[in-house]
Amino acid sequence: MKSAVSALGLGLFLFACASSNQSNGPNVSIQLAQVSQSNDVFYFRGPVSIQYQVSIANPTNQQLTLTRLDLQTIGPGAYSLRANGTPMNLKVAPNSTSTYLISVWGYSSGGYLRSSEPVSIRGTAYFQGPTGSFLKLFNENISPNG
Repeated sequence: MKSAVSALGLGLFLFACASSNQSNGPNVSIQLAQVSQSNDVFYFRGPVSIQYQVSIANPTNQQLTLTRLDLQTIGPGAYSLRANGTPMNLKVAPNSTSTYLISVWGYSSGGYLRSSEPVSIRGTAYFQGPTGSFLKLFNENISPNG
């Protein structure tokens, strides 16, 4: 019985170590902000074009390239985003922050009350650097009306 509990404890410890959230890439930070739009654009249900300002801080001494950005909404909100990725070729200079404007298609939930609900977005950014490729995960909570 004692060995079964020890084996279970060891198994849980190894599982926790294997599923840790450590990244092997540089400490790049990504900020996503919605560019202000008309207040009534989310009142009606249907497809909408949404613009975001993407800021990427590169603390390394090497140039990085953002090759792809996947944005996905989590849960309900004023709108939902399509689940496909956006291929890119955006350069981020060493020891600097670069800001880009992107546009993606979403689907407005419609309704007066739903139009102002916050939107939670999970993002996956794919980078290419001189030492290889890596990805960065991030989450943003966005208010659709600024």
